[in-house]
Amino acid sequence: MTSLEPLLLNLAAGQHGMFTTEQAHRLGMDKSALARAVVDKELRHPMRSLYAVSDLVDESSPLAWHHHLARGAQLIYPDAMLGSVTAVLAYDIAVWGCDLTKPQVFRPISRSTGVRGLRVRPMRGEVGDSPWGKAATPADALVQMAMDHGIEAGVVSADDALRREKVTQDELKGAVERVENWPDAHKARSMLALCSGLRESVGESRCGIALELAGIRVTPQVEIKDAFGKLVGRVDFLVEGTKVIVEFDGKVKFESGNPEVLWAEKTREDRLRRLGYTVVRLTWADLERPGAVAAKVQAAIRDAA
Repeated sequence: MTSLEPLLLNLAAGQHGMFTTEQAHRLGMDKSALARAVVDKELRHPMRSLYAVSDLVDESSPLAWHHHLARGAQLIYPDAMLGSVTAVLAYDIAVWGCDLTKPQVFRPISRSTGVRGLRVRPMRGEVGDSPWGKAATPADALVQMAMDHGIEAGVVSADDALRREKVTQDELKGAVERVENWPDAHKARSMLALCSGLRESVGESRCGIALELAGIRVTPQVEIKDAFGKLVGRVDFLVEGTKVIVEFDGKVKFESGNPEVLWAEKTREDRLRRLGYTVVRLTWADLERPGAVAAKVQAAIRDAA
């Protein structure tokens, strides 16, 4: 049994489970009534002026909850547009390594004050339409995200956006040029230099960055064929000028332990080795150890020489 006004529940249901303090007051819920509902866990109070109906929101993942927070931010500031990582998520672009506890929005410069629990900045750049509402364009959002959350996170998302044709290299270049004189613009320039639309996962993007920074030039998604032109396999990376293959083993297909899948992969690798290739396998653990990715590949290059 809920103590919440049915009209308020109906309103929240149409607003992704969220409502503002002002909306609650219009329906007779004063500050003390809202506080009681929070104590009783009927409501959540994620930021000043905003409430969430517990039974109407999805908190199963940081992404799901971030979506609710983004919708709530738009209730507080109807003149705002989503920006940075929030806009990237709104366009269904992959995100890795970012704090999702606070939505990020931009407002007109004269109104750029914020509230606790919400990151608000002056509005700059072009405005687009995302599935979550008004937002920075995909290119601008990716650039903002790289500056806010770091080069590696920016490259991971840019790779996904390029591969899935949600953005073009020219659009990214234009967005980087628009922030040329901003603080941390060097992060956006580095993201542009390091991104590629050929990598197919977060792990591949992170491997590609590590190899590039170590001066190991690789080509992603190379098809290896035998002497008769028959395809043996498409590999994650081939080190340029060598017969060293780099594979990232973070793929979901191996998690099941399906013997047929594992046997097919072993057979594929055996065929590659018979063609004279050296196969280096990288894991998530390698990505977390500084220098491990480059060290394993450099050792394989030396051994293959």
